[in-house]
Amino acid sequence: MKLCNLDYLKSITPKSNAFAIQMLKLFVQDTPEAIKNIDAAIKNSNWLEVHKNAHKIKPSVLMLGLPQRLIDSLLAIIEHAKTEKDTHKIARHFFNFEDGMKKVFIELNAAIEEMEN
Repeated sequence: MKLCNLDYLKSITPKSNAFAIQMLKLFVQDTPEAIKNIDAAIKNSNWLEVHKNAHKIKPSVLMLGLPQRLIDSLLAIIEHAKTEKDTHKIARHFFNFEDGMKKVFIELNAAIEEMEN
Protein backbone atom coordinates (compact mmCIF):
# COMPACT_ATOMS: atom_id res chain seq x y z
CA MET A 1 0.00 0.00 0.00
CA LYS A 2 1.36 3.40 -0.99
CA LEU A 3 2.00 5.96 1.69
CA CYS A 4 1.91 9.02 -0.58
CA ASN A 5 -0.98 10.22 -2.68
CA LEU A 6 0.63 12.12 -5.52
CA ASP A 7 -2.69 12.90 -7.23
CA TYR A 8 -2.59 16.60 -6.30
CA LEU A 9 0.97 17.01 -7.51
CA LYS A 10 0.14 15.23 -10.75
CA SER A 11 -3.04 17.28 -11.21
CA ILE A 12 -1.14 20.57 -11.23
CA THR A 13 1.27 19.20 -13.85
CA PRO A 14 -0.98 17.08 -16.08
CA LYS A 15 0.94 17.45 -19.34
CA SER A 16 4.46 16.89 -18.12
CA ASN A 17 6.08 14.93 -15.34
CA ALA A 18 9.09 17.26 -15.39
CA PHE A 19 7.75 19.65 -12.73
CA ALA A 20 6.47 16.81 -10.53
CA ILE A 21 9.83 15.04 -10.79
CA GLN A 22 11.65 18.26 -9.92
CA MET A 23 9.42 18.84 -6.88
CA LEU A 24 9.88 15.28 -5.66
CA LYS A 25 13.65 15.42 -6.13
CA LEU A 26 13.85 18.67 -4.17
CA PHE A 27 11.74 17.22 -1.39
CA VAL A 28 13.82 14.03 -1.18
CA GLN A 29 17.04 16.08 -1.30
CA ASP A 30 16.16 18.88 1.15
CA THR A 31 13.79 17.33 3.69
CA PRO A 32 16.27 14.94 5.33
CA GLU A 33 18.43 17.94 6.25
CA ALA A 34 15.44 19.69 7.83
CA ILE A 35 14.59 16.51 9.74
CA LYS A 36 18.19 16.28 10.96
CA ASN A 37 17.99 19.93 12.06
CA ILE A 38 14.74 19.28 13.92
CA ASP A 39 16.33 16.33 15.71
CA ALA A 40 19.34 18.41 16.78
CA ALA A 41 17.11 21.28 17.90
CA ILE A 42 14.94 18.93 19.98
CA LYS A 43 18.04 17.58 21.70
CA ASN A 44 19.04 21.18 22.52
CA SER A 45 15.49 22.25 23.50
CA ASN A 46 15.73 24.95 20.83
CA TRP A 47 12.01 25.24 20.14
CA LEU A 48 12.40 28.19 17.77
CA GLU A 49 14.67 26.11 15.54
CA VAL A 50 12.35 23.10 15.80
CA HIS A 51 9.45 25.28 14.72
CA LYS A 52 11.39 26.93 11.89
CA ASN A 53 12.52 23.65 10.32
CA ALA A 54 9.22 21.83 10.80
CA HIS A 55 7.26 24.74 9.39
CA LYS A 56 9.61 24.89 6.40
CA ILE A 57 8.66 21.38 5.25
CA LYS A 58 4.95 21.63 6.06
CA PRO A 59 3.75 22.83 2.59
CA SER A 60 5.57 20.03 0.80
CA VAL A 61 4.33 17.41 3.24
CA LEU A 62 0.76 18.58 2.67
CA MET A 63 1.16 18.72 -1.12
CA LEU A 64 2.53 15.18 -1.32
CA GLY A 65 -0.50 13.65 0.34
CA LEU A 66 1.40 11.91 3.10
CA PRO A 67 -0.51 9.71 5.54
CA GLN A 68 -2.59 11.72 7.99
CA ARG A 69 -0.67 10.29 10.96
CA LEU A 70 2.55 11.85 9.63
CA ILE A 71 0.85 15.14 8.92
CA ASP A 72 -0.66 15.13 12.41
CA SER A 73 2.75 14.44 13.96
CA LEU A 74 4.34 17.29 12.01
CA LEU A 75 1.53 19.69 12.91
CA ALA A 76 1.85 18.72 16.58
CA ILE A 77 5.61 19.35 16.45
CA ILE A 78 4.99 22.78 14.93
CA GLU A 79 2.30 23.70 17.45
CA HIS A 80 4.18 22.52 20.56
CA ALA A 81 7.40 24.20 19.42
CA LYS A 82 5.60 27.44 18.55
CA THR A 83 3.74 27.71 21.84
CA GLU A 84 6.49 26.04 23.88
CA LYS A 85 3.74 24.14 25.69
CA ASP A 86 3.87 20.39 26.23
CA THR A 87 7.31 20.33 24.64
CA HIS A 88 7.85 16.91 26.24
CA LYS A 89 5.47 15.55 23.57
CA ILE A 90 7.62 16.78 20.67
CA ALA A 91 10.12 13.91 20.86
CA ARG A 92 7.36 11.28 20.52
CA HIS A 93 5.77 13.08 17.58
CA PHE A 94 9.18 13.51 15.98
CA PHE A 95 9.99 9.81 16.37
CA ASN A 96 6.73 8.91 14.60
CA PHE A 97 7.32 11.48 11.86
CA GLU A 98 10.96 10.55 11.26
CA ASP A 99 10.20 6.83 11.20
CA GLY A 100 7.39 7.31 8.69
CA MET A 101 9.48 9.61 6.52
CA LYS A 102 12.12 6.91 6.02
CA LYS A 103 9.46 4.84 4.26
CA VAL A 104 8.17 7.89 2.38
CA PHE A 105 11.61 8.65 0.95
CA ILE A 106 11.92 5.08 -0.36
CA GLU A 107 8.50 5.37 -1.98
CA LEU A 108 9.19 8.78 -3.47
CA ASN A 109 12.50 7.67 -4.95
CA ALA A 110 10.66 4.78 -6.61
CA ALA A 111 8.00 7.19 -7.89
CA ILE A 112 10.68 9.46 -9.35
CA GLU A 113 12.30 6.54 -11.12
CA GLU A 114 8.92 5.40 -12.47
CA MET A 115 8.04 8.89 -13.70
CA GLU A 116 11.41 9.29 -15.40
CA ASN A 117 11.00 6.07 -17.39
